[in-house]
Amino acid sequence: MKKRTTRKKAEPGRVVRDDRASQEHVLAVLVDIDNGHEYYMSFIDAFQLQGREYVIMYPYEPDDGRHANPELTILRSMRHESGEQYYLSIKDRKELDAAFNHFFRRFEASGSL
Repeated sequence: MKKRTTRKKAEPGRVVRDDRASQEHVLAVLVDIDNGHEYYMSFIDAFQLQGREYVIMYPYEPDDGRHANPELTILRSMRHESGEQYYLSIKDRKELDAAFNHFFRRFEASGSL
């Protein structure tokens, strides 16, 4: 599944949890180019691993107490020749595990745990 993105800043009246969103409250709206569905995401981290770029995001949902377990989304990132940023699902389990392990080591090293 390929997704493209546009960035949006959170509206002043909307509550964005500081522990889950960047300082600028930048949200990404990912559009699935296969079916047109939109997904509202917040960025956590981006890094390169073995020559590929990855991004870690979480689904943006207002904090209403119903989402006790955090959910991460790991996508491969690439820029299309048109200049648009694309995020691709990772279908290879070894690649996905390697990206998650790299992110988790970075997360632990930052003292965020």
